[in-house]
Parts: sequence; structure tokens; C-alpha cells
Amino acid sequence: MTRVLLLLLLVAGCAGADKPFTPRQAERPTGQPVASTPRAEVITIDDQMSVSVEWPAGADTTMLRAFTDLYLDSWRSVFTGSQAYLELVEPPASGQAHEWVKSFGGAKVKGSARLYSLRVSAVVDDGAEVNACVDETGVRLLNRSGNVHSRQPGWTRTPYLQAVVLHKGQDGTWRVKDFRHDLKGCA
Repeated sequence: MTRVLLLLLLVAGCAGADKPFTPRQAERPTGQPVASTPRAEVITIDDQMSVSVEWPAGADTTMLRAFTDLYLDSWRSVFTGSQAYLELVEPPASGQAHEWVKSFGGAKVKGSARLYSLRVSAVVDDGAEVNACVDETGVRLLNRSGNVHSRQPGWTRTPYLQAVVLHKGQDGTWRVKDFRHDLKGCA
């Protein structure tokens, strides 16, 4: 019996090498427009803050919007306390997103942020990765007097690369499943 099992394992192992993983581009859902030229859109979060999104040319925005919608709704939550952003995430990202919003603790924020170099870097079945450069150097945390806080957060000092892992749910909605940040990759 042991010899038969070993022989089967040996034959299975010699059947050929596994093909290397190659990410594929996402298929564009029917009816989804693709921009032929890049465009910028300024979204007002509050009368104190806006976000400029630089949409790339030739890209389907379905997965890009999964990231940008979460980014925008997270900032809206900082201003309004709404938890609508939690519908756009699933664990473990839901905990990370909640902690980020909660970290403001009612502090005031003003200024502008910028999202650029948005791209879908990989798609595998119901998973994908979206990368974006985030520039929050124009965002200021204010103290209770309305002056710039003396301990300005480190994330506002230089643009950074944010990668999000997406998961497509059974309802067809792409949600953020995980976050990755890196100070390299964006200028």
C-alpha cells in the first residue's frame, strides 16, 4: 500500500511543472465607459477639504473606484462621523479603516489631498490589486483653536504609494480587503 501511494505521488510530481503565475488584465464590464484621455476631478469632502483624483486614460474605473470611493468616504467620515465607508471594506481592511478614521478623535482637518497614478496592477479571479499615489502634503490637522496642530502627522510629509487588495463579492461589488503602504514608488 505504501509503495502504491509513493508511486502515485512520484507520478503526479513528474506529470509536469506548474505553469508560472501570470496576472491578467481585468475584463471591462459591459456598459462601463473607458476614458480616452486622462482627466482630473476635484471632489469636495467638506468646506474645509477637497481631494483631486487624476483618472488615467484608457482605464476601466470599476476597480479604481473601489479604492477611491473608500478613500473619499473615509475622509467624509472624519468630518461627519458617517460609517458608510465600512460598506466598502471587508476584514482585515475594515478594522484598519475604522482605526484610521477613529484616530482623528474629532480633530479638525483642512486642506487638499491628491490621488494620482491610479492603476490596476493585477487581477486574479475574484481578487485584484490597485495601486495609487497619495499626496496629503496639503492636508493640515488643526488644534481646538483652529491653528495648525504642532504635531502634524507623518503621513502628510511626503507622497506615498498605497496598494489595496480587492475582493469581488458574490454581489459583484469590489471591496477593499487589505492595505499596503510604501514611501517609495511615488514622486
